[in-house]
Amino acid sequence: MTSDLDPPLAPEPHTRLPRVVRVLLRIPLFYKILIANAVLVLVGTIFGSMVTARYVRANPAASTQELVSSMAVAGICATVLVNALILKLALEPLDALERTAARVQRGSLDARVPRSAVADRELDRLTHTFNSMLDAAETSRERLREVASRALTAAEEERKRIARELHDETAQLLAALLIRIRVVRNAGDPDAVATLLEDMRREIGQALEGVRRFARGLRPPALDELGLVPAIESHLRTLREISPVHITLDAEQARDERLAPEAELAVYRIVQEALSNILRHSSASHAAVTVRREPDRMVVTVDDDGRGFSVAETMAAGGGLGLFGMTERAAYLGGRVEVRSEPGTGTRVRAEIPLAQDGLPPAPG
Repeated sequence: MTSDLDPPLAPEPHTRLPRVVRVLLRIPLFYKILIANAVLVLVGTIFGSMVTARYVRANPAASTQELVSSMAVAGICATVLVNALILKLALEPLDALERTAARVQRGSLDARVPRSAVADRELDRLTHTFNSMLDAAETSRERLREVASRALTAAEEERKRIARELHDETAQLLAALLIRIRVVRNAGDPDAVATLLEDMRREIGQALEGVRRFARGLRPPALDELGLVPAIESHLRTLREISPVHITLDAEQARDERLAPEAELAVYRIVQEALSNILRHSSASHAAVTVRREPDRMVVTVDDDGRGFSVAETMAAGGGLGLFGMTERAAYLGGRVEVRSEPGTGTRVRAEIPLAQDGLPPAPG
């Protein structure tokens, strides 16, 4: 969106130049100045020699000092003028880049540097790189907005689900317990009291299990109590109960060492999202999770033998928000996520989380 305060772009002077001049101006700046000065020296030498020879023939006894001084001044003025014109035209693309950067800084995020007909290859590459960076930043902003919107929607849906389950399950169990307590208070038969108390014990256990299930869904307690690998193992056991996909875990090298809480949570959520994608989209029969602790980083891979997909096409089409979310989690800690997949070849998600950064030391065991 363009601001009303943005100054209009000045008309480009090269649009009125002959084609030959525009072609010459597209050569590198160093050669522009070199050729221009060489031409000036050549023309100045020839013209000066001709004028001096004619002047000496016409005035054999006259001094040439005044003529030489005049020609030197004219030569300097011509050199300065030609070099200033060349630099003005050659550096105009840089002026356009500066104007575009200023517009972007003021909030015109859709501003782009216009392609110049007189820019040399280096300036063309700089212009293309700058515009590509702006396009990438715009794409990233769009994806962040989508992720934020999706996260808000998911959070609201989760609140609704928890509220509904608390109302339909836990609240009703507690209401039933209140009724049974009144019945027990009024019951005179010991056998009836014992039966009612047993029912109450069972219902309290159901209510407690429901609360624990809510808590595990929000944040797995094993992650805080036991560490990353046991939490992943617990998650895999849950998935095996609800999915036919055979999932294996290889994490012996990372089993006995605790990481910083931020790193453990990031790795757990990346594995959770990767496995969720496998169950929902891949049609895989096997999946493998590998966790390796290296001296300076944690490396996690999740492989499957599913149908695969084109990563570039998925990201370009605006999909892959889960992949983008994994990438953002790793990037927040200075790491990275690489997704390799092709249709028919399965998928590999590889995440690297650095461990030796300032603010992210390995946690004590």
